Amino acid sequence: MVFQILPVKNKELFLRYAVPCGEVLVKRGELRRELLQKLHDSVMHRQDINLPVERFFPVASRMCTVLAIKMGKKTIDDEVIRRYFLIEHEKAIIWRRQVKPDIDIRDCRVYPGRVIEVYSGKALVKTPMGEVMLRTDFVENLKPGDWITKHYDYAIEKIKTSYLNRMLRR
Repeated sequence: MVFQILPVKNKELFLRYAVPCGEVLVKRGELRRELLQKLHDSVMHRQDINLPVERFFPVASRMCTVLAIKMGKKTIDDEVIRRYFLIEHEKAIIWRRQVKPDIDIRDCRVYPGRVIEVYSGKALVKTPMGEVMLRTDFVENLKPGDWITKHYDYAIEKIKTSYLNRMLRR
């Protein structure tokens, strides 16, 4: 049997988490900058995404596929995406760094954070690693006190308490 990548149901959610890793792929020559910008803009402007996003982020797609199969699913749905990026991603990047040393584990880890202040296009967020200024391209209507997820220098999405607690326990 040949390993086949499962389709991503919610391409916008997948890309919210995957696009911040794109700069590393561009530097390696594995992703064109123009395509990364198009994917970023599609998420930022909530446009329909009719591209095979699974092909652009092969490691995340493979890891999500393995996780989906373990969970008894036939697609990479929201639950799989969040479980991978919020819970399992750290293990994957630590393993991956052995092969690709250009990954900055601290930046690539997905952290929870609490919004302190909101500015135009940015938010000051308190994370377990300290206070950071994040881009808010992908998250609308942030306000102080909101809990979000952080990946590289992006606020990714507002987060539910159940995922927050799981992230803080890892």
